[in-house]
Amino acid sequence: MGVSEEISAILFTESREFLVNKAGERVKADEIADKVVALLIGPHWLPAPLEQAINLIQESCEELQSKPLVFVYVAVERDEELISTIKMYGQSSQLDERPDEECFANVLSKLPDGCLALPLEDVETRSKIAKDYKAGIFTLAFLGSDGSLHSDQGLVLLEKWGAEGYPFTEDRIAELRKAVEEKRANQDLETLLVRGKRDFLISPSGTEVKVAELQGKTVLIYFSAHWCPPCRRFTPVLTSIYKELRDKGEDFEIVFSSSDESQEAFTEYFKDMPWLAVPYDDETTRKELSNWFEVEGIPTLVVLDKQGKTVTTEGMELVYKHGLEGYPFTQERLEELKHAEEAKRAAQTLETLLVTEDRDYVESKYGQVKVASLVDKTVGLYFSAHWCPPCRNFTPKLKSVYDELKGRGEEFEIIFLSSDRDEESFREYYGSMPWLALPFQDNRIRNLSQYFDIAGIPALVIIGRNGKTVTTDGRGLIGLYGVDAFPFTEDRLQEVQDNMKKKYSDLPKQVSSEKHEHPLVLTDQAYGGQIYICDDCSEQGIGWTYHCDVCGFDLHPECIGETKKQVESEHPSEGVVDSESKAGYVCEGDVCYRLDAKEINE
Repeated sequence: MGVSEEISAILFTESREFLVNKAGERVKADEIADKVVALLIGPHWLPAPLEQAINLIQESCEELQSKPLVFVYVAVERDEELISTIKMYGQSSQLDERPDEECFANVLSKLPDGCLALPLEDVETRSKIAKDYKAGIFTLAFLGSDGSLHSDQGLVLLEKWGAEGYPFTEDRIAELRKAVEEKRANQDLETLLVRGKRDFLISPSGTEVKVAELQGKTVLIYFSAHWCPPCRRFTPVLTSIYKELRDKGEDFEIVFSSSDESQEAFTEYFKDMPWLAVPYDDETTRKELSNWFEVEGIPTLVVLDKQGKTVTTEGMELVYKHGLEGYPFTQERLEELKHAEEAKRAAQTLETLLVTEDRDYVESKYGQVKVASLVDKTVGLYFSAHWCPPCRNFTPKLKSVYDELKGRGEEFEIIFLSSDRDEESFREYYGSMPWLALPFQDNRIRNLSQYFDIAGIPALVIIGRNGKTVTTDGRGLIGLYGVDAFPFTEDRLQEVQDNMKKKYSDLPKQVSSEKHEHPLVLTDQAYGGQIYICDDCSEQGIGWTYHCDVCGFDLHPECIGETKKQVESEHPSEGVVDSESKAGYVCEGDVCYRLDAKEINE
């Protein structure tokens, strides 16, 4: 029986009834008759990202060999707009700028055995397939032997379900999901950790420990890898908690599930861990655990209760937030901690934040300063470190605000909470600051970082005169309003915004500037009145901006510089855009990326 008319219409033409194999040899159409066709659609001139997709296919190829399925690579024509964007974001190294024939031959050589490809010469068919099935820069589309589309999300399905997903129809995926839900209902340690004849885990010394010995214990499954810097930072934290709990005699164990790239890397990383691990050579279990708990990134810490049921997949976040106090990380324990924290916050004063049994002072360059002397002042807690470039950039701005407020006689103080790596760095950095500090490596620094959920530095937490938290975004407010933000209350910020509106209402509504090629329109609605980044000074702004409706360029009104001329317009509002004017962008942190460039970066 030959290829169906539907598949033939997709892949073949009247003058071409063949595909090519990885050696470039012709393969007749009949070779793919009655098979599911997996179309790998992607640029042959973007080899590194394409190779990631090929590697994913390679992982499942052996298991899929017995299935009536064929992978067919479809090269995508060069997209000059995408290429320009890639270069603009400094990713030129990802491009293969050799002739198309050489790029295509390079991709063919990397395809798994048995994979085929549409000939490079058939531009028309390749372009039509890309138009009909392409769902991203790289797409894996599964088609039935009758030409019906099973899924255009094949890369996601293959990564999650592997060969089990065959034939990758909606019904098959629904069936797998149902099976998972049924399995979850009966989840225990054995269903998770025992595989075939292997009923044991291993210790760093190589000793086998039966999974049955973990029954009745709280078990944490730790997804990690040596190549991952966040993992290497978290592992010592987890090790410390592990040892403390074991010293207390708690029924507690951790099981390491490695994402290392080799047995050697696994062994090197695991040798310093005090807990157990899934054997590295049991790749099936490691992959199944990752899929089971839907692990999207590492490090991830999954908490299981004493019955082997899942308590949470956010164990890492809980460890960072609560430390040892979070154990055993059950919902009941977290509720207890939540209520305790609410009570603590309700009773918060400057002294409860800063004073310990052994210390009732903070440091200045001239000696100790009693915390009690700071009561009834607005106080900024400044989390920072010398090794951090954004901190070194922000500190002079904060110093300028501090000096002006102190010069005005305002009741304001700042206390430096250091994250420096050593005391020498701390002393050097603190030497540039005119304010107070907690002693280097004081335990209260870590406690306050957790208490205020400090996810990154620099951070400035503002404590009001009543000892309550005014804002944890003092850094952002100073960046936006400078000294005018003081004392950082909602009433004051509203007053500042009202003053800004009055101030900017008298400025030219539309100008041309030497800093940009297009006319710029003054508006406070370019981003719905929210934060933006000035393209001149790279600092945040809020609301009012001189905005380019053509390309999304923005300038603080203060950064406009010399205006070439005011552009007269009877309808200045025509240049004003709404909050959706930056469609096609995604913002993370202080940077807004174009979506297409972000896809390349990832």
